[in-house]
Amino acid sequence: MPSRTEKTPFGDITMTSDGTAITNITWASDSQADGGSDAILDEGFRQLNEYALGKRQEFDVPIALTECTKERRKWLEALRRVPYGATLSYAEFAESAGFSRKSARAAGSACANNPIPIIYPCHRILRGDGKLGNFGAYHHLATDDERNLAVKEGLIKHEKRFC
Repeated sequence: MPSRTEKTPFGDITMTSDGTAITNITWASDSQADGGSDAILDEGFRQLNEYALGKRQEFDVPIALTECTKERRKWLEALRRVPYGATLSYAEFAESAGFSRKSARAAGSACANNPIPIIYPCHRILRGDGKLGNFGAYHHLATDDERNLAVKEGLIKHEKRFC
């Protein structure tokens, strides 16, 4: 599958496509290399650049949620409904997705297993006390590593700046 890494204000991001839709977004580690490109990746990075400039709040690039269960898709679609610049607690997010507020752990798991962050904005979900919680931008780091949390905080501040 084609993938490409580009520098963004949020770090080096790698996008992967199946030729018809984006299948994965991750923050690049030093060892990642480009594996080609296609029109979908061109469009994905064009929209990501518009987001970085504050000119885009929602993405409409085609997405393929491969290997996602029906329940995972429900969580991901709920993420897309969290408004730009807003944040919710894990409990509030669970409720907005149609689950009990007591499903906060499941909400956290859905965010942690999000294959397409930013487009499915898991960075908008926080702990109940308003703290960042966890974020898995760089998969080789712990989700509570300050570098991962800095990416999450940066995305939240970015959106607040343009609201």
